[in-house]
Amino acid sequence: MLSSMLIFHILSSIIFRTVIIEARAVLTSQTHRTDVKHFESKLDTTTGYWSPSTSSIDWCERNYVVTQYIAEFWNCISSLIMSLLGGILFIQGLYYKIENRFLLLSLSLGIVGFGSAFFHGTLTHLGQMADELPMVYCMIIWWFILFRMNKFNKLKDKIYAFDLAIVFGIFYAVLWTYLHSLQTFVIIFQVHYALMMLGGIIKLIFLYQQTQHHTNSIMYLIMTYVVLVIPALTCWIIDQQLCERMNSVDGFNPQLHAWWHLFCAIDGHVGIVCGEAMRLLSIKYQQHQAKYTKSSMEPFQPKDHLHIVFYLGLPFIDYSNDKQMKKIKKQ
Repeated sequence: MLSSMLIFHILSSIIFRTVIIEARAVLTSQTHRTDVKHFESKLDTTTGYWSPSTSSIDWCERNYVVTQYIAEFWNCISSLIMSLLGGILFIQGLYYKIENRFLLLSLSLGIVGFGSAFFHGTLTHLGQMADELPMVYCMIIWWFILFRMNKFNKLKDKIYAFDLAIVFGIFYAVLWTYLHSLQTFVIIFQVHYALMMLGGIIKLIFLYQQTQHHTNSIMYLIMTYVVLVIPALTCWIIDQQLCERMNSVDGFNPQLHAWWHLFCAIDGHVGIVCGEAMRLLSIKYQQHQAKYTKSSMEPFQPKDHLHIVFYLGLPFIDYSNDKQMKKIKKQ
């Protein structure tokens, strides 16, 4: 626990200082940028509380329409759904004392939501960094969890030992933070994030093939996680391609980028629950292997060790009947 908190403190301190140094008062050349990516024939120059805009992208929602204090109102408000779902998973994880990695992942989802709200609410360079950088951090944590799904060695067991995956993750996060704060790289960032998502999905499918994870509940979570990407991307693409028409005088803008946030929030929630479920089964499988000798080995039944419950259509792991969790809580 102490080692994890120390690593998190070092990482957050380095990242915070790097962003503040590089995203300090924006240069005059950035204040009236000519390279802003937008989706209408003319860039929206409506001014408000946070003007002038210093971000490198301006989405389809018209600026400062609902209130002069929020640049893109619906995009901003919808982003907070991620924070809500991340907060719920974080609180549940604290209550049942699950592993720190999932607490950190849930917390990162919440931070992504707040960063996105800050970006869409202000359309500033700093807001854009607060949105895009946590997305990469979240995926780094996700990759660590996936590639350490069946590993049980703890950092605290060896005083001077460092997990290379943690070291690489911190190095990658710091490097990306520095480079991305200098130049936003809109297209490169989007391709980079898409590849990280795709890699995570491939790894999930690979993990599902393992004996301890091969159950209908895991299959359902993975399928939901993958399928939700389709309506999310559909909203993303239509919002950009038909922006001019939707914002025309007789058009109707359904705020599809806000719907993109909704689908991404639910997808992120499902992904975290799927990771928790797989990790729980990995732990149960290890306990099962240790309990029975090869001569008296009983087949491991994943379905007997995992119970998924649903609240308002969202999946959660039911830890309440888990004896191991009860023992931990009594200590």
